[in-house]
Amino acid sequence: MKASKIFTVILLFTGLFFQSKIVAQSTSHSFVHGGITRSYRLYVPATYNPANPTPLVFNLHGYTSNAFQQEVYSNMNAVADTAGFIVCYPEGINAQWNSGFQPPYYGGVDDVSFISVLIDSLAGGYNVDLARVYSCGMSNGGFMSYRLACELGDRITAIASVTGSMTTLQLNNCQATRAIPVLEIHGTDDTTVPYNTNTLSIDIDSLVNYWRVSNGCMAAPIYDTLPDLVSEGSTVTTQRYTGCQDNVEVLHYKITNGGHTWA
Repeated sequence: MKASKIFTVILLFTGLFFQSKIVAQSTSHSFVHGGITRSYRLYVPATYNPANPTPLVFNLHGYTSNAFQQEVYSNMNAVADTAGFIVCYPEGINAQWNSGFQPPYYGGVDDVSFISVLIDSLAGGYNVDLARVYSCGMSNGGFMSYRLACELGDRITAIASVTGSMTTLQLNNCQATRAIPVLEIHGTDDTTVPYNTNTLSIDIDSLVNYWRVSNGCMAAPIYDTLPDLVSEGSTVTTQRYTGCQDNVEVLHYKITNGGHTWA
């Protein structure tokens, strides 16, 4: 799966400081945005070359979690080392993202603007390939990634959600301006964000179909089954929609017997 489809400096800029010498380590940063101190962690692989435009991936934590926990939990730094991208772990206010659970939809903390400013700031300190900026997230971070797809599609290239979905409020306010690649990874035994009909969010089949229609994909998906490599009792079926506008794809990993977990 190509990252372009799915997701796969001593500088002072609005209070952000960056290292002028790139080393393979994660660093903590903060700045004031909207009158609130916002924090994030940043990992730049040792292979980073300032002469080359480099993809940027946002990895958003779940509800009650934080940037450091998500960094450790997802183990994405190791992936960044081999795939050659910068990974940023932003932190939500009060351990959550304003992804669209409570009305008014456009009230409260403006996390969309926060991510947009963060893109500008990181691009000012590093040679970020602005055509390859991605967002993924766990649970509430997945909900927030969908909100970014709806409202920041001119800056976010593709999104991926792990155990996340969309609320009805999100769905009713989504105004995606272009076709955007989407990956949804979800377990059928998830009791926190249930796979089927629930009061918290739309069911996953409806979620996938919404983005299929929004992206103008063909109605018939391509199914495949992934091998069980760890024998932990779950199986994975892939549901891929192609023939979409701008050659994007909508991909769903349905994890039978899978729960509310990243791995």
